[in-house]
Amino acid sequence: MVEIAPDKPGRITVRGLGVRRGETQALRGVDLDIVPGAMTALVGRNGCGKSTLLKTIARILRPETGEIEVDGTTLARLSPRAAAQRMALLPQSPILPEGMRVRDLVAQGRHPHRGLVRHWSPEDDAAIDAAMAATDTVQFADRRLEALSGGQRQRCWIAMTLAQDTPILLLDEPTTYLDLSVQLEIMGLLARLARKGRTILVVLHELNLAAAFADRIVMMRDGQIDAEGPPSEVLTAPLLQRVFGLDARIIADPDTGRPVCLPRTAA
Repeated sequence: MVEIAPDKPGRITVRGLGVRRGETQALRGVDLDIVPGAMTALVGRNGCGKSTLLKTIARILRPETGEIEVDGTTLARLSPRAAAQRMALLPQSPILPEGMRVRDLVAQGRHPHRGLVRHWSPEDDAAIDAAMAATDTVQFADRRLEALSGGQRQRCWIAMTLAQDTPILLLDEPTTYLDLSVQLEIMGLLARLARKGRTILVVLHELNLAAAFADRIVMMRDGQIDAEGPPSEVLTAPLLQRVFGLDARIIADPDTGRPVCLPRTAA
């Protein structure tokens, strides 16, 4: 296993990736470059391979073929600790630790930086303080997670990934089951993190959220990448019809110019 310096930008390169889940070929020959310092959204129908791709990059799943590189180093050659210092994962519906206070949860993100002999340090406290400030969770520090709303808890989970202090954040459907206003709040937070240099890879179901906030959209179909690029190039009526079977009009947001998907409804 090898270690890599923590100050590289966070580029992910996927080449020829194939993943089998049981009898199903979940990913087939996936090639993808994740742009560092930007937000990339993975979209597609249920079962198309979005979460499988994210979990394989996060090393939860092992590829059958192909390889993944992080800043030029093959992911499989990294030690678990080195990988955790490069990438932080927020899974879909993380398990809520019973009775845990918010600051203790956020502190869990510091584990990859602590070896057998390294004690808690001012650097750890500073990373936790910065993560909680960035996510506006300081006021919840002493509260128990179960006492918070869904959106508040999600901000706390994101704070934990930020405390891990990695250049890459991987998030699997971070806005699912949240009210629209909270979805916008979470996506705005992720967009700000990307503007500050983090590499954000996020699985989303809501196309208009991806269009409004992501720098790039990767549209998947049947375990492969069907299209990728800026929202204005990917969110088009022909692609939505081909990938989602969706009959929709695309208009430009009058304030931002970004595309907005308007599904056609039967009269």
